[in-house]
Amino acid sequence: MRTLRLSTNRQAVLVTVSLVIGTWTLFSSGLAMNHSERINAKNTEIKDARVGYEQLLAQVSIYKERVADLTKDLEANYQHSLSLVDREAELLKNKAGALKSGDKKEGLVAKIKSRAKDALIDPASAFSGDSDDVDLVLSKTKLDRGHADEQRKSLLSELSDLEDSMVNVVGHHQKTPFIATDSLELRQVVIERDMALSERENLSQKVGTLENQIREMESNQLLLYHRFSEVTETKISDIESSLSITGLDIDLLAKRQNQRGGQGGPFVPLDKAARESGPLQESLNILNGNVDRLTDLQSLITRLPLDAPVKDFEINSGFGVRTDPFTGSTAQHLGLDLGAAYKSSVLSTGEGKVVHAGWDGSYGRMVEIDHGMGLITRFGHMARINVKEGDKVVRGTVLGQLGCSGRCSGPHVHYEVLNNGQHVNPLKFLKAGSDVFKKQ
Repeated sequence: MRTLRLSTNRQAVLVTVSLVIGTWTLFSSGLAMNHSERINAKNTEIKDARVGYEQLLAQVSIYKERVADLTKDLEANYQHSLSLVDREAELLKNKAGALKSGDKKEGLVAKIKSRAKDALIDPASAFSGDSDDVDLVLSKTKLDRGHADEQRKSLLSELSDLEDSMVNVVGHHQKTPFIATDSLELRQVVIERDMALSERENLSQKVGTLENQIREMESNQLLLYHRFSEVTETKISDIESSLSITGLDIDLLAKRQNQRGGQGGPFVPLDKAARESGPLQESLNILNGNVDRLTDLQSLITRLPLDAPVKDFEINSGFGVRTDPFTGSTAQHLGLDLGAAYKSSVLSTGEGKVVHAGWDGSYGRMVEIDHGMGLITRFGHMARINVKEGDKVVRGTVLGQLGCSGRCSGPHVHYEVLNNGQHVNPLKFLKAGSDVFKKQ
């Protein structure tokens, strides 16, 4: 083994050098770390500044277009106002030419001077006064127009300078490597997106308002449909109740009535959307069904023999079993004998077609009307007939005159109603008609 011995001086020197090196190492490391943190902070600031600057340039690019549009609108508005001023000036000139005369010129000049002095004291009332001072009004119009022209030029000049500045700024910094073109375009897109979002928000609010209005309208329509449905249901119920007195099958008659014409065509099933409709469509469907039913019933009323064949009548003999006026024996009476004044008008009791008009044995002069749906009416013992076979008649059509032709003991009309060839009591139809016409 070999040993190294250091003297006291050498040991002192070695310790000193070690301390110096350690101190320098720590100091250098601290400086390096501090410098790195400062660099990172500066880079962050530069990045934030760059982002803000790009944002500003994007805003300038977009607002430049807005300023250009504003300038165009300003020019258009000014041209419109200028034309109005020129028109007013022309009218005032015409009025001035009609009012001015040579002997008033000196007085007008004096007034102008007086008004000029007043203008120095009170500019607001300088041009107020009587309407005859046309030249003063024209002067004021010219001053206003000149002032408006100067303001316009000044504003357009400011807008032009602002636009040029924006162009220079954008053009300069778009060529600077410090600003990325893609990033700038991205910023512009972001701003436009934000503006579009704002506009979409406004549109959404408007759409919401419209939807509320539509819902309110649908609610009102729903109430109306319900109300109309109630009205139609009431009318349908009243008509059906009145017609039930006749003993006829109203549904069957309505079905026969709707089968008057040919029908056909391909079968097209209802789509799913129409079947799965909302409450509004369902209410409308119910209302349409009620309206169709009411229409059928009202059409049926016009065809059924519900009216009286004569006015101011009395029933001389009813329907059914009676004592025969000639033989005195019990007999079947298949109609009503309605007495009234001789030669009173005999009227059709419903819409139909005349199938017989002439002499018919015991009926005497008789008219027979086919109302369709298996219903027929007969009018016998008439003194005169005014219709012929094939004529179309409606309720109230005059068929002829009341008389005593055929097997008859006195003036009256023998009135019969047949349903599918079977005699029914006409009194039921008269009562039903009285009830129906009273409710209409």
